[in-house]
Amino acid sequence: MNRGVRFVFSVHRVVGTIIALFFLMWFLTGLVLIYHPYPRLSDEQIYAHQEVLPDLLPDVDSIAQRAGGTLRKLHLYQAQGQTLAEVTTKDTSCTMVADGTQPVKPVTYATAEQIAKRWIDAPILRVDTLHERAQWVLYSRYDKVLPIYRFYFDDSDRSELFISGKNGKAQQLTTRSSRFWAWVGAIPHKFYVPALRTRLDLWMNTVAVGGALCFFAALSGLLVSLYVLYKQYRRTGHLHSPYRKRWYHWHHVYGLLFSVVLVAWGISGYFSMQRVPQWLINTQGEYIFNPSRLWGKKPLPFSAYQLDYRALKGAYPALKEVTWTHFRDIPVYAIVEGCQERWIDARGTTVKELYIPEETIAEGMRELYGEETLFHITTQERYDNYYLSRSMDLPLPVYKVTVENANRDRFYISPATGYVRYLNKNKVVKKWLFGGIHYLHTAWMMEHPIVWQLCLWICCLGGAFICLTGCYLGVLYVRRKFSQTD
Repeated sequence: MNRGVRFVFSVHRVVGTIIALFFLMWFLTGLVLIYHPYPRLSDEQIYAHQEVLPDLLPDVDSIAQRAGGTLRKLHLYQAQGQTLAEVTTKDTSCTMVADGTQPVKPVTYATAEQIAKRWIDAPILRVDTLHERAQWVLYSRYDKVLPIYRFYFDDSDRSELFISGKNGKAQQLTTRSSRFWAWVGAIPHKFYVPALRTRLDLWMNTVAVGGALCFFAALSGLLVSLYVLYKQYRRTGHLHSPYRKRWYHWHHVYGLLFSVVLVAWGISGYFSMQRVPQWLINTQGEYIFNPSRLWGKKPLPFSAYQLDYRALKGAYPALKEVTWTHFRDIPVYAIVEGCQERWIDARGTTVKELYIPEETIAEGMRELYGEETLFHITTQERYDNYYLSRSMDLPLPVYKVTVENANRDRFYISPATGYVRYLNKNKVVKKWLFGGIHYLHTAWMMEHPIVWQLCLWICCLGGAFICLTGCYLGVLYVRRKFSQTD
């Protein structure tokens, strides 16, 4: 055995012994994640518990007068029996009562308790006040709404509801079941613990290092397995494992069958937290595209909104929110009605839902790239590998825009909502290195969920068995090393 082969064997024994247990954990918890993601309060749940706007609403001019300047942004909603307006003028941003001069009711503990009781009709066992992020409220967005009241309910689900002490809005909801599945699924799989997840750089580096170690352990194992098989073929003329001891034999055979899976998931786990390096796939410009570049960065003057927003209440009695927004030169009301979001074209005097014409998209592309850059716009009625979500709930149809530039920019734009998804050649590679490989996120698989689940089960169980045998052999290896030392 030459020096290079011995080195690969050593890498596999050492790194594999260290990482096999983690790899086993990732495979088993990955199976849980297929069915039980990390708890999240959905928009539909939030909307269901929002207050409905009253029938009598103030006109925009009176809101602007109370704000003391020309309105640039406006968001209207109901809270604590008050119609509230979040306004932005040239000089200030604030939240005020839209239809009166009384002050905005403060969010107190009593307020939060009332809101909590509207969510869950059950006795409250106790309440904790969180002044920093904790389990279940780990993301940086929660910093803006601290403190957070954590309500524990005496119901059959043992529900825990998190309500912001700053704005009175629900932030998270967990149950005994969702917490259990998170502890055996998402939390160990993604290292979702406060000590790591609240420190973004540390968490990302930890996951990346774990993925890199898995990749090297799996790659060295694949090379070792192929080398041993080749040597056996040279010696006997037959392709079969030379190992006679049960655990060695299984590890070798299943390694030959599933090592490619381990290699693929190791490298994709690394790229879940890392961009594809520029030296590999070079792109110019922004990696993350800000949709406002296409929508239009400056808000439209409120005189452009020819449709009186108060007409929305007549068309949608369960109206809960109205936001003044736009898509380029098209004024838009983004509303919440019942548990649904809708986008209303505000150019006319009648209520009609938004539909952005293709020419508006073309104008935006010419503004972004100049008159000389060629692009193509098509209407897409189905999901493809790049416009896709597991829940299959992205808006359709969409405009697909392909730009003939060095980055191979690509846009998916919903004419009904203005939703924009942007990709370049670097992000396309990242999609396959992570989503495509790690959880088989392709259009065909999402359209055939049973096949998708079956493939993941086969890969995860096959990989888990390799790791189980690897853990046992790693223990034997460490035991031998210690006995030699003694």
